[in-house]
Order: sequence, then structure tokens, then C-alpha cells
Amino acid sequence: MNLGWGAGPIGRPTPRITVSRMRNRSRAGLAALLLVASCSDDGSSSSSVPADTKPTTTAAATTTTEAVPGYSAEITRTEYGIPHIVADDWGSLGFGQGYAYSQDRACTLLDQIIKVRGERAAWFGPGEGDANINSDFAYRHLGLWADADQRFGDQSERVDEMVSGYVAGFNAALAAEGAHGWCAGEAWVQSITTTDLYANLNDITLFASAGNLIDPIATAQPPQPSPSDTSPDTTPDTTPDTTPDTAPGDTTTSLGSNGWAIGAAGSEGGGGMLIANPHFPWEGEKRLWESQLTLTTGELNVYGVGLTGVPGVLIGFNEHVAWTHTVSAGYRMTLYELALTPGDPTSYQYGTDTKAMTATDIEIEVLQADGTTQTQSRTMYDSHYGPMLNLPFGWTDTNAYTMRDANIDNTDILDQFFGMDTATGMDEFIDAHRTANGIPWVNTIATSADGRAWYADTAATPNLSPEAITGWQTAVFAGGLAKTVLDNGAILLNGSDPINEWVDDPAATRPGILPFEQQPQLERDDYVFNANDSHWLANPAQLLTGYSPLTGAEGVPQSSRTRENAILLADPTLRGDDGMFSFEELQAAWFSNRALHADLLRDQVVKACDDQQVVLVEGLPFDITPACDVLRNWDGRLNNDSRGAVLWREFLIGFSGDDRSNAGDLYSVPFNASDPVGTPNTIAEKTVTISNNLAAAMMALQSQGWALDIALGDVQYDGRAIDERISIPGGTNLEGAISIVDCCSGSNTFAPRGDPGDNVDGRYFTSNGYPVTFGNSFVMTLEFTADGPHAEAILTYGQPDDPADPNFTAQTKVYSGKSLRPVLFLAADVQAGAVGDTVTVTGERT
Repeated sequence: MNLGWGAGPIGRPTPRITVSRMRNRSRAGLAALLLVASCSDDGSSSSSVPADTKPTTTAAATTTTEAVPGYSAEITRTEYGIPHIVADDWGSLGFGQGYAYSQDRACTLLDQIIKVRGERAAWFGPGEGDANINSDFAYRHLGLWADADQRFGDQSERVDEMVSGYVAGFNAALAAEGAHGWCAGEAWVQSITTTDLYANLNDITLFASAGNLIDPIATAQPPQPSPSDTSPDTTPDTTPDTTPDTAPGDTTTSLGSNGWAIGAAGSEGGGGMLIANPHFPWEGEKRLWESQLTLTTGELNVYGVGLTGVPGVLIGFNEHVAWTHTVSAGYRMTLYELALTPGDPTSYQYGTDTKAMTATDIEIEVLQADGTTQTQSRTMYDSHYGPMLNLPFGWTDTNAYTMRDANIDNTDILDQFFGMDTATGMDEFIDAHRTANGIPWVNTIATSADGRAWYADTAATPNLSPEAITGWQTAVFAGGLAKTVLDNGAILLNGSDPINEWVDDPAATRPGILPFEQQPQLERDDYVFNANDSHWLANPAQLLTGYSPLTGAEGVPQSSRTRENAILLADPTLRGDDGMFSFEELQAAWFSNRALHADLLRDQVVKACDDQQVVLVEGLPFDITPACDVLRNWDGRLNNDSRGAVLWREFLIGFSGDDRSNAGDLYSVPFNASDPVGTPNTIAEKTVTISNNLAAAMMALQSQGWALDIALGDVQYDGRAIDERISIPGGTNLEGAISIVDCCSGSNTFAPRGDPGDNVDGRYFTSNGYPVTFGNSFVMTLEFTADGPHAEAILTYGQPDDPADPNFTAQTKVYSGKSLRPVLFLAADVQAGAVGDTVTVTGERT
């Protein structure tokens, strides 16, 4: 059963976002119920909403020439518009970062502020299919804006100063320059508050949960009894499932990240090395933004990237440690099925008692076509776990569905990352995870100047008792709805049984989540890595086992991308004669643009093709020998000039995800948990499907007027809304590539987006070819040397919001040529590479 959600943009299958719709890709992955929303831990719901539907203008921070006692920061822009920000205190550093971000991407943050305030319908009307109306009701029901001041009321002094400064700096730049790009001159371009920024931050923590089930939260309503019959309805629900099937196909997703940390035993220079390779959207609110932040006190000097409106650095390095993140395979929530009280669909059984749902009346304003606004109201419901959900199996007279979210009360995220940003060594870096434990939904892969390599999945994870886990596993093995939900990427528990409550461990930093010491971790001196599978295979020589299944599965087939990462890390031909990586060799391994299925099967497929030569298509002979020749002559890579890569991709789309991860129509040797990197392998003994898929791929290319050996770069290109065509190298999860470039971004903003083209039935390409709007985003290779960190990087889609800005595509063109650029970290290098003068920005400190 497909539960009706599409593949989301953060590394695992996620529910579909409706405001900016993702295209229905035949390969996007079995619709997954990975992510859900929640309310407060006690199940209560705040009825407070912003007092005014439309934002009111607040006083922007005034740009002045006075450095004290107000904010003061220096901003030096280097090539590609990268800001290097220096200040004397945390507040001023936040002011400088907020100022620089506003110059580059004010439109994106302001768009998200309107979303979390629950004001999209007030500014933009109902939206297609009432998308804006549903968004507003859901966000107001979640209380991200209304409850922000209370939720984030106990931040540390440096977090409070940084956030206040960031808001003041953002507003100062907005007042001085306005917004650049697609929202310039719009009435909704207005100053923001710390409440807005914290609400946006809370929304970011919910990327892997509540923020992706907005429609099910917004539209959850109890069944209405017939006016002539108020007795309980025990008739099975036969209402057709009209939830859109947005993602037929296999269970893999094209989204994710790779992270490598090399320790002293694998590093030619003896210092740690890192590859950071998050696969994030090229459009919308999940684009990363690059900066360097330096305090003159010596407390902080960090370089890297962060998400929309988030102060600090989330992926990056300082003089002592470097780190990256990959989206975790663990679970950030649990779904609950409630057994309803007969005759009352808004109360439910809980043990031997009955609990009433909390009903909250919510109002929003909706802009009409004539320019007036109308008030709409909706009664929304919570269980004691969290918001009720409108899931495909419905809210009937007998059952209803709800969830609890591990991140709804995660207010430690900035203390977590500020602790990482300021760490003076690996021990301090690890301690930031232990004490804050505020990572929302990612693994951490880190290395240090003294050559330590550390992996951990410290993402917020529900803590279930052994009895609850056993009961859930029993239900899964029995089949039925628990199995269906698990197949779609989530956990369904019996919410009427108190045994399934989350366990409060006194060692945990928040109620109901796993404590740090029970989360998967591994330190080694050779390497650790992750590519979005679970913790199990952080290093094949030391499998991680025995953890809660909510942290991810162990002993199961790994994705082809995970396997290719492991193969490249272990390949002696990619290292020097000493068996260790140099900086150049590490970078070359990533840029090799190899892919698993070609590495394992290309020669065997060519032989099977040679042996078969002819297949029957609609009863007529069809010659496949031209495909044999193209694949024989292919370099086996996914470069712009690779000829055969397109044919290979369209050949692979004919196989299911199971075929590509276990024995079946593609492989003959099945997965073996004792050899997770090496299995499955060897071409299937019966090659009829292989030959038929080659013929289908040939006909598909011919239908587009493409030569069978068309170069990949002729059809794979930057798919954003730009006027020029830029070829993009790289592959997809379908091929088992590690360098991921694909479609579509899943943007949840109102920014212009590129045209992805129409689906072509059964094909990976669209009517436009292979437009790229997500994948490799911030790519960084780094080594610690005796002289400090040495890094090269690329932000594939650039810094600004504005397509008219040359920096919108400048780095894309560098990336198209398979190159990275030097990272300027030392003050002398920044000054030498400065583009224009260093600017001092100042403002009043409120």
C-alpha cells in the first residue's frame, strides 16, 4: 500500500509538500510516512495566534556610524560573494551575519517567516487546492510562532545575543538596501523579530517530521454522524482513497548526503581529513549559505554553511575540528493508532480510562480575488501525544491517528552547534553532543587536527521500552497496518496502550528521547563514513549493532550509494603507494564519478548483450548490438563527456529497487550480512530481463531523438530558472553514484523555479532531459596540516537569491568543470582575496 507521500528533499522518503509541489517521478521511491508533526509533550494546544493576520512593521535596526555601545561587525566579501565576518562580541557577530544573509537571501527567509506565522493565505490567497489555507491552519495549530518565546525562553547568553544581533542585522540591511531578487518591492517584505527567527528555527528542526505533514495536520477532522442516526457507525470505511499517489516505484530516494572522515592511519599527513557532501535542494528554503565567523576574542573562528536564517555554522571547520552531516536513517517520531470511544470520535481509550481530545478553534485570514480578506475558522484536534492526522486509512468512528514528535521541543539546537563551532578539540566537540544533544535529524561525521575520526547518530530519537519495541516488532511481523506503515518509512504503535509511551530517562536532555550514551557512536583512526543508511556500516571493519531499532535498521541490504562510498574508501588504486590518502587523492576519489552498478556489472552486461544480440519486441526481432557497442566503449563514469551513461541509466530504470539491492532480475548472488559491501553481486543467471531492458532503453533514447551514445552533459543541466544552459556532471541513486545530481527540489517557497518538464512514462528522463535542482550542494574537501586547515569547496548553486546576480551561477560553472575553489580561512588570505573594501556595519543594540 502506498500511503500517498512523495520523496522529500532531505535524504529519506518524506510526505509531500503541497505549497510548492514536487513532480511525480516514477523513480522517486515508495511513498514514505517518515515525517510527522507534534504538539507539546502534554498534548496541549495553544489557541493563541499572531494578533494581526498581516505582519506589522517593527522598527528596523538603524544603520549608524557609532560602533559602541551598539553592534559593530566587519564584513569582507571574497570571490563568489562569500562573507567573512569579524566582530568583538556574539551580538555583533550575529549582527554581521544577519546583515550579510539579508543582502543575499532576504526573500527566502521572509517567505519562511510568513509561513511559520501562518499568514500565507492572508498575503497570497487560498493557494492551489487551498494549499496556503491548510499551511496556515497547520502552522498555527503547531504553535511554532505563538509559542516561540516560551519554548526558547531559556537560551544561553551567547545564543540570545547572537539571535538578537542576527535579527537586528537582517533588519538593518533590509532598511538600507531592501530585498534583492524575486521579492523586491513586495508589501510583505518587512522587518522580522526574534520570535520570527526562533519559530523558523523550530520549523527547521521539524524538517524530518511535523513540517512535512502539513496537509494531514490541517485537514484532520472527525467523522460527522448522519442527522437521522447518532448511533456508532461500525460499518467498515469503503471511501475511496483520494490521496494522490505521488511516488510509485522503489523504496530508494534520490536525496541524501555523503560524509567521510579520515583519521591519522589513513591520512598521508597524519592530520584528519574530511569530505563534506550534503545532497540538498538547489531551489527554495533548504539551500545552504556560506560564511566565516570570527570573534576577535579568540573564542570562535569557524567557516562553513548553514540553513535559512540560522545563526552560526552547521557544517564546516575551525582550527581544531571539521565535520559534516548526513540525514539519519532513524526515526524522529512515532505514529499512534487510537481506539475511539464508541459514539464519540473525539475521545479514545487509554488503558482502562478514556481520554478526551483537545479541541482548538483557530482563525486565519484569506485574501480574496477582489483584494478583501475573509476570516476562516477551523476546529483542530490533539491527542495527548500531539496533533491528529488525516491519514489515508482515515479518521473513522472506531479509529483515529496521531503522533508524537521528538523535535517539537528541541530548543537546544543552537547551543549544540555553537558548542561544535567553538570546540578546541575532538573531546570538546563530542561533549557538545553529550551536553546539548540538540541535533535534530542528522548523523555527524567529524575529524580533528590530531587525526581522530568520529561518527555518531545523536539525532533526536524516541525512547521506547523493550516491551513496546517487542510489541511493535510482533505487529510488524504479523503484517497488517504496522507493516504497511513501516514499509512507508514510519513506526505505528497502539496509542491506546500506555506501554507505548516514550520513556523518560534522567540521563537524556529532554523527556522521551534516547540519552547520548545509548546513541550509535564510533571512533577510529582509519575512517568512518555515512551515506544515509543507518549507523550499522560506519566502518565495515567494525559493525555497530545492538542499538534501538528506532536509530535505524541493522543487518539489512545497504543502498548502492552506501556500498560505492565504502568501495571507494577501500580502493587501493585511489591511494598512494603508502596506502594513505593525500589531499589530491581524496578529492580525486570523490570526483571520479564512478557508480556501483557500472563498477560491478557493466562488463557482464556487455557480454550478455553480445550473447543475446536480438530480442523480440511486439513479436518482431530487435537488434540490441548497438547498445552492446555503446556500453563497451563507455568510460564507466558519469562525467559531462561520458558517452553511454544515459543509455545505462535508462537501462537500470527497468529494474526494481529490490533487484538493485538483492538477488533478482539484475544480480544472482544475494545480500549477505557478513559481506554488506560486496553483496549482491554477479549478473543474474537468466538474462532475458537484462536484454529486454537494454532494448527498452534503446527505444527510449530513440524516441527523444537522442543518439545512443549521447553525452551525459548534453541532456543533464542546471534546471533552475536561468537563461543559460550549464551542463552538470554526476549521477543518481539509481546508478549507485556518490556524486548526486537530480530533480526535483521540492521547494516550499514562492520563489521562481525551473521547468522540470513532463514525466515520460517508465523513464528517468523528463521531456526536458535531466534537469538538476537538487543534489551536490556544498562540497568540501579538507585536510589538517602543520600550518592549519587546508580546504577547497564549492557551493554549487551560489550565494544569492537573485538570478540576475552573476554569483547565482558563477560557482555552478566551476562545478560543471569538475573543480572546487580554494577556501580562504586565514585573515591574510581573506584580505588578499577581498573583492571590494571591507565594510563595517553598525546598529543600535536593543
